[in-house]
Amino acid sequence: MITTLALLAAMAAPADSLTFSGRGGELEVQVPRREQVDVRIDGRLDEEVWSGAALLSDFTQYEPVEGVVPDEPTEVRVFYSGEAIYFGIRAIDPRPELILARLGERDRAVFGDDWVRIMLDTFDDQRQAYVFYVNPLGLQTDGLWIEGYRGRMGSSSGVSIDYSPDFIWESDGRVTEDGWTAEMRIPYVSLRFREVPEQSWGIQVAREVKRKGFKQSWAPLTKDVSSTLAQSGRLVGLRELHPRRLVEVNPVATGTRTGSDATGEFLRDDPHGDFGVNARMGVTQNLVLDATYNPDFSQVEADANQISVNERFALYFPEKRPFFLEGAEIFNTPARLVYTRQIVDPVGGAKLTGKVGAFQIGYVGALDESPTTLGGGSGNAAFNLLRARRDVGAGSTVGLLYTDRTLTDGSGAFNRVLGGDARLVFGGRYTVTTQVAGSLTREVGEDTHDGLQPLLSVDLARSGRSFTWSAALTDIAPGFRARSGFITRSGDTELTAGMTFTRYGAPGSLLERASVRVTSQNFFRHDDFWAGDLPFEHEIEIWPTLSLRGDRTLTFVLRRGYFRFLEEDYAGYQVPGGDGPVAFPLPPSLRAMSAWGLIPRIRVNNSLNLNGMAFFRQVPIYAEASRGYELQLSPEIQYRPTTQLQLSLNYRYSKIRRMRADELEDVIGEDYSTVNLPRLRVQYQFNRSLFVRGIAQWELEERAALVDPGSGAPLLIGGSPVPARSGGQFQGQFLVQYEPSPGTIFYVGYSRLMEGDRSYDLAKMDPVEDGLFVKLSYLFRM
Repeated sequence: MITTLALLAAMAAPADSLTFSGRGGELEVQVPRREQVDVRIDGRLDEEVWSGAALLSDFTQYEPVEGVVPDEPTEVRVFYSGEAIYFGIRAIDPRPELILARLGERDRAVFGDDWVRIMLDTFDDQRQAYVFYVNPLGLQTDGLWIEGYRGRMGSSSGVSIDYSPDFIWESDGRVTEDGWTAEMRIPYVSLRFREVPEQSWGIQVAREVKRKGFKQSWAPLTKDVSSTLAQSGRLVGLRELHPRRLVEVNPVATGTRTGSDATGEFLRDDPHGDFGVNARMGVTQNLVLDATYNPDFSQVEADANQISVNERFALYFPEKRPFFLEGAEIFNTPARLVYTRQIVDPVGGAKLTGKVGAFQIGYVGALDESPTTLGGGSGNAAFNLLRARRDVGAGSTVGLLYTDRTLTDGSGAFNRVLGGDARLVFGGRYTVTTQVAGSLTREVGEDTHDGLQPLLSVDLARSGRSFTWSAALTDIAPGFRARSGFITRSGDTELTAGMTFTRYGAPGSLLERASVRVTSQNFFRHDDFWAGDLPFEHEIEIWPTLSLRGDRTLTFVLRRGYFRFLEEDYAGYQVPGGDGPVAFPLPPSLRAMSAWGLIPRIRVNNSLNLNGMAFFRQVPIYAEASRGYELQLSPEIQYRPTTQLQLSLNYRYSKIRRMRADELEDVIGEDYSTVNLPRLRVQYQFNRSLFVRGIAQWELEERAALVDPGSGAPLLIGGSPVPARSGGQFQGQFLVQYEPSPGTIFYVGYSRLMEGDRSYDLAKMDPVEDGLFVKLSYLFRM
């Protein structure tokens, strides 16, 4: 067996003056400049220029145990020219046959593979950094690290990365006898930075050995400091960086043939061709103007089904459309006041984003011709979203946001929101995040707006390796509306608190980490909260988590809760009486509601992962104000038998039984609802640019007729009983895609939506919509 020391000794190193030890605290890196660069980005590191590059060495593990010397050493070389910055990676691994390196779709390539991540804080302000991942085959994933960001993966993931932006850069990699190597070339035209003669950039390099779940970094990281970017090193002495002005034109041609049953008979339209164009221009080095005309979003993958049978509020689905994703991070605020999926079918749009001095600014304007507009209006909707955020002190920010959604049909209907927010960092580990906003809304047919309706949120948090805590208050007035955003609970005040205790095992032990998180969540009606009344919904949860060797975790969930049904939610409800319908008698509060859950994440081997969750819990059945018992299962299998093939199968199952007392006070249990949501995703990657993907998902649901939980009599809503329902839906999508680089793409795909019986047999369903689509686009960068 080759020892780690022998492997390190075999690695060529530059002169001592160009070697920078992260573990030794040598975090100020003087990067050599090379005027003539002849490097072929092939992952080999065999050009002479690499021997004279600055060497970042002596990485330190930060997960699962901080401060440990990693078993798999990493070295990164860096130099720059007048046009780009270059990185060369050598990732040592004494078990190269176990390295996880597979082909996959861009921006998803590293989540199941080994990776190295370069972070460049080009403004050196410890607030935001470019992120460039590469896996051992050179596949790319990129985005922006934003301190305090809560995105698609949620705040609990501990990763503040927005993966939406796509940057153009070069990379390649290969697995070797002692690990893997990679090369990266990042042109300055893909970056934004200050226009000064000499630059200093923040830099952090991290690596994960996926089969172990071990992560290491060049500049040592600790959770005792809330800001990751504040723990970075620096590239200093970068001189005379003058990239050409960014100009991109991206014409898009599409062809479609769609079918629907809108007339009662399923008919297909004639083939239809269309043309659109996207354009980007650098107004300055740090300010970019984007515009789109007739944008096409047909390649977006179908949303994953979610269980909605017992939901009171709209379900959130993330934005996936490229035009709206680019620069979206600037519009992120504590409350989701900007949600661009509200712009359903835009004719065109324009966007201006960037940084001017200490200010980040953003503007989005779009005309939406979708009929889903304000208050039942039928005209187009004009959106104008304006955002400004200023750096304050070391790592803190303050910002303003204005949104306007106005109908163009002459009705005068509009929704406008003005808000201010701040994120303040102090003491190294404490953050305060707050937001104040107000909305004005005028509906169709009204002569005046509804007056200023407020929103307030305050969030305090303490980071730490062994102990963290947080507390938050969100108060939304009943009349607050954000028709350009996504606010689910207007009229409620939410008060939450939580703390986490963590203990770590010895390096190499079976139990690497054990933690317990305790949270309390309370909901009040807005007026009741300020009057000092009790919450109508309360729960306390305990989440013990065991992290085991080999990237495996087991989380348990224990919950105790209380729920009070609110009279205003059942104003239109009635039950049969002797002389006709009478008012619905509101049932008593549901007390001592318990839940037990298990969330395993098991890496069986390098090809197979088993994840999922299982819950047994008492729940309020909102539609009829009764107590229910729910069994919810969600197993998931991720299988990658080869470098090119990946399969994902997840299945969501929910069964709710309602409990009520009869005239003799005997408890009766009856099935209320059953939902089955299987989803299969199969993808085959021919090479780094070409793949074929198929998705099939069913939603099979049955629900009993609504009854009065006291008497069992039919429940009347609007004077009519609500009958039982049963049905099924199928969505299928097939796609062949060739994407050599962001913006340049060719694909052909087919999608189909069917509805009918509650059955997996498609012969028992009828087509509702389908579409055959073809797209060709090419990115011209000038």
